[in-house]
Amino acid sequence: MKDLALLVMVGPMGNHPLEQQMGRILRVAAQETIRRIMDTGQVARVILAAPDREGLEALEGASFPLEVDLDPGDRPFEFGARLAELIQRHQISRLLYVGAGAAPLMSTAGWEAVLSAFAKIEEGLLTNNLHSSDWVVVAPAEIIPACARRLPTDNAMAWVLHREAGLPARVWPRSTASLLDLDTPVDALIAAQHPQAPAALREAVARTGWDLSRVHRIQALLRTPGSRLILTGRVPSWAWAALERHAQVWTRVFSEERGMQASARMQRGEVRSLVYAYLQAVGPQRFFETLAELADGALLDIRVWMAAAGRWPSPADRYAADLFAVSEIRDPVIREWIEAAARAPLAVLVGGHTLVAAGLVALLEAAFDIPRISIE
Repeated sequence: MKDLALLVMVGPMGNHPLEQQMGRILRVAAQETIRRIMDTGQVARVILAAPDREGLEALEGASFPLEVDLDPGDRPFEFGARLAELIQRHQISRLLYVGAGAAPLMSTAGWEAVLSAFAKIEEGLLTNNLHSSDWVVVAPAEIIPACARRLPTDNAMAWVLHREAGLPARVWPRSTASLLDLDTPVDALIAAQHPQAPAALREAVARTGWDLSRVHRIQALLRTPGSRLILTGRVPSWAWAALERHAQVWTRVFSEERGMQASARMQRGEVRSLVYAYLQAVGPQRFFETLAELADGALLDIRVWMAAAGRWPSPADRYAADLFAVSEIRDPVIREWIEAAARAPLAVLVGGHTLVAAGLVALLEAAFDIPRISIE
């Protein structure tokens, strides 16, 4: 498609060591994704928006048209405003937007299928997830600036363009490759274990020295018939169904607050959680003791708890929580949660939406060495 532009937006590295490690992983993932997409031959140019060029040097000598557009340093970063600015400056009409950590397992053939399908769309959008988009192909892109104020992050992009701007929307068939997104360290740890992970991503994760033992414990439970597993948070039905089809485990699922960001419930302070209410009522120690009475392992989307508690900590605190780096967590409430989780007599992984959705299916695929599990 001669007029299709690929736009990838990369965030700042941050000052905390964990933020810097995650930032380097995201930049490696972004470079691998750009190469795979450009190998399709269906994209005319690449705009890479970033606060600096650190870690992106490998793309500078690429054989395809690439422009690095550095974020303005004279004002705070706002996703919607920056996206609108890029579309207008580069005169983009047909846009493939991909978040830095989006779809790291997607192959060139996978992207080729997406773009071939979009070539038949004159007006509308194609996305991996209408309620929490990580990548979106859209035309006309000129409609986006009018919606900029409703786009605090890319997760709301497809939902806002469809529901508020009125663009017809198509959701791409679900797969781990299309849905997995690297939002947190635990997502990166899971992705690096996957059979389809790019070698560069595996190496970037390995260089961090992050502890994989909790991921391996959960994978061992998935392979053990009769194990008991708890899932909480924004658990989609398709992830639960994939678990029941491929692992002989007993499950308890507490699914709540799906779409809390895309619907702006989180921004309005309207997130409510039954699981968090129980955590508050009995305290973290008793909460995790109860989980251990019910199950051998748990995958917990604790971003729902954070939103329900009205406290959204720094990226460094969120990353430290996911890695059980208790001493690195400054927020005293979240530190108390993770201390209790670390002491719990069951295998626990904590993270965000990806952990209990595509991350869960990726864990299954890695545990049983299955290249792709159907999650239609």
